[in-house]
Amino acid sequence: MDDFYNATAILICDQVYYYPMSQSAQYLDKVLKNVMHTDKQIRYATIFDNSGKEILTSVREGVEPFLNEVDTKETLHYAANAWKIRRTFEPKVGRGRYVLAVYDKLRRLTMPLGDKYLLMVTWGIDGGSAQIIEHLENMFSGDPTKDW
Repeated sequence: MDDFYNATAILICDQVYYYPMSQSAQYLDKVLKNVMHTDKQIRYATIFDNSGKEILTSVREGVEPFLNEVDTKETLHYAANAWKIRRTFEPKVGRGRYVLAVYDKLRRLTMPLGDKYLLMVTWGIDGGSAQIIEHLENMFSGDPTKDW
């Protein structure tokens, strides 16, 4: 039972997964690897908590970030706060699935991973936005029949 108390519970797609602390980091690393393999245009993916604290990040090799570390932390903080606000409207409009921001130089998607974490993914303007979004939604849908 001690292992249970030293575990991390991760809720994704209404299913709870309990991992020992070291395994939870491995699981999140696997999630990021799968996200990065979604499309070669994906530049960056990060998992962060509801306060905007970065948990784990992956940047595609050879990609130069547009934002410095301070700007990135601020972006994660703002994204987390925006999800808190969106959640207040869930009883009226339903649960948020994702938000897509379109910039001149990139596309940025933010989506919840259960109730405790958020995923932010960026890709270039040449990427297939619809295909990337569909793939990510399928990945986290909990439906094993959906292709990802």
